[in-house]
Amino acid sequence: MLSRIFSFYVSNGAASGDFEQVFREYIGVPYAVSIPSARLGLFLIFKHFALPEGSEIIISPFTHWSIFSVIKACRLKPVFVDIDEGTFNIDPREVKKVINKNTKVLILTHMWGQPCDMDPFLELKKEFGIKVIEDCAMACGATYKGRQAGSFADASIFSFGKAKAIATFGGGMLCTNDRGIYEEARRSTAAFRYEHPVALASNLLSSVIANILTRPRVFFLSIYPVMRAFCLKDPYNPMEQRKDVAIFADSVPEQWKIKMSDLQAVLGMEQLRGLDAKNRKRMANAQILNEILQGTGGIAIPLAVPGAGHTYLYYALLVKKRTSLEDIRKILIRHRVDSQLNELTTAKELAVFGADSKDYPVFHRVSESLLIIPNGIYLSRDDARYVGNTVKRALDLVD
Repeated sequence: MLSRIFSFYVSNGAASGDFEQVFREYIGVPYAVSIPSARLGLFLIFKHFALPEGSEIIISPFTHWSIFSVIKACRLKPVFVDIDEGTFNIDPREVKKVINKNTKVLILTHMWGQPCDMDPFLELKKEFGIKVIEDCAMACGATYKGRQAGSFADASIFSFGKAKAIATFGGGMLCTNDRGIYEEARRSTAAFRYEHPVALASNLLSSVIANILTRPRVFFLSIYPVMRAFCLKDPYNPMEQRKDVAIFADSVPEQWKIKMSDLQAVLGMEQLRGLDAKNRKRMANAQILNEILQGTGGIAIPLAVPGAGHTYLYYALLVKKRTSLEDIRKILIRHRVDSQLNELTTAKELAVFGADSKDYPVFHRVSESLLIIPNGIYLSRDDARYVGNTVKRALDLVD
């Protein structure tokens, strides 16, 4: 009986449409389609564009490597452009230098919840007639000049994975102002299957356990003593897990062809209702960290683009000191503060795609020098102050 009830919530199909409607209204676009992953959404957008083989796609080297694999799978050419050190987003001045007649698309990743400075990119779109895609995997709820990230471009992709602002145990959303993209995505996903109830339940359970264990009070009483005793690294840091080596594909892998279940859609709608409040909590904690760490030698705190609402999904501290980040992490964990390293592209991943990170000096320097410190929704203001002061002391100790 329980299995039949769970199966109903997985595959009835009614709530997914409701989630798409409330999500598109929140973002401020006419169309939204639920998708199994942001990368699948990108694949569907490229499918609609029907670009000639070898067309150039401008993209930051600093994003998730799976985006590069989608570009390659579509037989398109990624053209990497360096980032701005202050925001970690792609630099519009560098973008203009590489646009040519073969440039078809510009992908803008809003890093860590920091929206790109959209005006210069929209000017480039108008001047050169290129398509623009917003990668909002880390920026759900972020704003630029009063508008939601994801509402500016031809299309945008959102991720609802475990570590995102909305977490539905997988899945995402494709938003667009283009009816053609919407219809393409709707047709392509119509034949996708629902996740098996057992697999979905397992994913849900593991996510709930991870969520509980990484809350500050529980973490300090459970995982923290083990990590400190054995000098373990963060078990939830994706960079410390084995990566899938099969990063190239000629078509959509079967494991990507999953419809969002109604259970996931209901969870998504519930989280969307509280999204702005949670983002305000992250932003308030980030402001506390900024105030404490501002002026500390050898680091750079994350900046916000003028007119942008940076949600600080991750608080990325740039450590300029010539010291091991692991030494800093060991000091922090001794004082009950967890931290992470850069979980996105590094020089190693970029090399797989035939690019040398040294050609992008800001990315090369930044990608190996980031320390992600806690600022999440389960931290109180006192917790945030403790984290900031502890990080400040740890940085002083490694001088």
